[in-house]
Amino acid sequence: MEEFIEKILNSVYTEKTYNKEYSKIYKLHKYWARKPWYIVDKFIKKYSKTGDMVLDPFCGSGCTGVESICNGRNFIGYDLNPAAITISNATLESNIDIEKLKKDFEQIKLNCKDKILELYKTEDICEKCNGHLYIKHQIMGPQYKDKEVLALYCPNCSGDKIVEKREILEKDRELIKKIDKITNNYWYPNNEFPKKFYKDRFSYKGITKVSDMYTKRNLYALSMILDEINKLEDSNKNLLAISFSDTVLHASKLKSENVRPLGVNSYWIPDDFIEENVWFRFENRVKNLIESKVKLAERIKEVDNKIGSYNISKRSALDLTEEETIDYIFTDPPYGDAIQYSELSFIWNSWLKEKYDIKEEVIINPEQDKGDEDFNKLLFKALDNIYKALKQECFFTLCFQNKNYTIWKDIINHCKELGFVLYEIGIYDTFGNSFNKNWAKFSPKSDIYVTFKKTKEIKEKNNFCKKFDIENVIEDIVKYFEEHKEIELDTVRLYDITIAYIIWNIFYNKEKVEIEKFNTKKFCKMLEKIMDNNRDTKEQEKQENQKEGQENQHKKEMSMFITVAE
Repeated sequence: MEEFIEKILNSVYTEKTYNKEYSKIYKLHKYWARKPWYIVDKFIKKYSKTGDMVLDPFCGSGCTGVESICNGRNFIGYDLNPAAITISNATLESNIDIEKLKKDFEQIKLNCKDKILELYKTEDICEKCNGHLYIKHQIMGPQYKDKEVLALYCPNCSGDKIVEKREILEKDRELIKKIDKITNNYWYPNNEFPKKFYKDRFSYKGITKVSDMYTKRNLYALSMILDEINKLEDSNKNLLAISFSDTVLHASKLKSENVRPLGVNSYWIPDDFIEENVWFRFENRVKNLIESKVKLAERIKEVDNKIGSYNISKRSALDLTEEETIDYIFTDPPYGDAIQYSELSFIWNSWLKEKYDIKEEVIINPEQDKGDEDFNKLLFKALDNIYKALKQECFFTLCFQNKNYTIWKDIINHCKELGFVLYEIGIYDTFGNSFNKNWAKFSPKSDIYVTFKKTKEIKEKNNFCKKFDIENVIEDIVKYFEEHKEIELDTVRLYDITIAYIIWNIFYNKEKVEIEKFNTKKFCKMLEKIMDNNRDTKEQEKQENQKEGQENQHKKEMSMFITVAE
């Protein structure tokens, strides 16, 4: 057990020497469950070589693709989500004329900026430059009824990031009335949300269409920018469309001063939301785009090998047709019902005029009539295709953030039935410091990476036969942490190591591993019981030591008394 724990702990990525500037490559657009690029880079280098073909059948925002081509590998990416395909292609695009990109943005700026800023202009004057202050955002909702708060900002002095706040005035209301009379002749998505929405936290507020997610001012400003982007004719049109797509949620009613859009993985509209200045946000997103492309160009210059090629397809992992042509597979499939990709991408895809075919979406979603069994069936079909696609003696790394033991048990058993050999298990911290990551005790703070090998080697060498008791396993892990005081006793890490040990036992232990309904709740109860027992034992030992010390002191005093008396 001690050797296993040390192996797992040693796998935890602690490298601090990676170039943090390269993280900007991946700040081009929001997406879920993005893996730290330097960890993906590590796996690609470890399990593939220059010129190899790498596959990610759930490619998401394209991180595996970037790390593949930057390491001289070729890449194939599949995803059902049109937004994911658009984001991946934009993230991977490296043949860019940065100056031309800036010039195209300046053209949009010339045609849009002044018109849009007029929608947010106030009569307040900046004390530093004597220019007008503009609304950076307006706070509205029940708490601010008839006394909305304006956060005012000077774009000329933006380097100082000074924001002043004041209540709305009658002259500000007059501007809004004026805007409400504007006829919006630009295109915008006016399609309705699906009637069946698993995580519906908006319709009770009267939101039925995508356009309902916006104030009239912001909808007008957004549609104006999109119209200018669509006038472009080169590839920069797609890149700037991504900056626009990354703007539309920030400019919606999904945002408050303390809540970011999709921060709780649903379209939840705070009671008191903010109306954000569309131009300021779009300009910020374009800045991220340019930084992303500059950093990608810098990284490519450092590549010793020729940059690899790539091909991204809007296809399902269930439609994989490759057979023994792939040298390495790294993927991060959906986690049951944790992230509803089709639902959460609905607004993006609506603005991009794309449709998401949910029939083959690997997900748990009661509104799609997909439960646990359906999810397993879909995921297993994807794993079947992964096994067929992989060459002999090559590796497949599965990253899975779900902490549900039952799902892991089913996945591991299916991979074993396919003929994979379990090669390595690692635990790595997730990327970023999101609200979702910190709000709950067992939110996804770390990922478990399980690497399999497709091989004809004898598969019995790692097998063992040992009685398995989950409570004893947790006791042993707790004991290890208590004996190694330099390692922080972290509940989530304890659980991850427990799951990793269970995974290893499911695959290699000939003694039947039967654990019914083991989850975080059951784990916490077991852990609490173990910690209480340990405290009781320590208290008892302390009392016995104190008693022994008192007896020894008494004997010592008696001995001194006898000596003096004699």
